Amino acid sequence: MCDSREKNTGLDALNEAFMELDRAYVQLARACGLSEAEFWCLVAVRHGAETQREICEQFSLSPQTVNSAFKLLIRKELIRLEPYAHNQRSKRAVLTERGRAFVSERVAPLEALEAEAWDSLSREEQAVLIRLLRRFSSSMAERLTVPPKPCPPEEP
Repeated sequence: MCDSREKNTGLDALNEAFMELDRAYVQLARACGLSEAEFWCLVAVRHGAETQREICEQFSLSPQTVNSAFKLLIRKELIRLEPYAHNQRSKRAVLTERGRAFVSERVAPLEALEAEAWDSLSREEQAVLIRLLRRFSSSMAERLTVPPKPCPPEEP
C-alpha cells in the first residue's frame, strides 16, 4: 500500500469507534475475571459452539489463542472436553456445572447490558448500522482479494 500523508478523518473516526467498542468488550471480559480469549470462548460455548475450530473461525482467533484459552477454562473447571459418540478422537467443549453457574452469574448479566445498549438505538438506527457495517466489511473483503496496485516511484 502506498504511504498517504493525508489524514482520512472519516476513516480515523471509524477506527477510533471500533477501538472504543473493543475497549468496552475488554472491560466485559475483565469484569468476569477472564482474558478476552477466555471470555469469547466461553460465550461461544454458551451459544452452541463445540469445537476450537468453530471458535477460531467465528472470532478470527488463532488456533494457539483458542487452545490456550481452552486450557485455562478447563483448569478453572468452567468447560470440559468430551469425545463425540461417533468419533472418539474429536472432542467438543461443554460447560461444566461450575461453568453454567459462572455464565449465569457473570456473563449473562453482561450480555443483558449489551442488549440494553443495543436497545438504546432505534430499530431504524440498528438496521442502518448493520447494513453499513456489512457493506463496509464486504468492500474490505473484496479489496483484500485483489492484489494491491504498485506504488509510484518516489521522487528524488
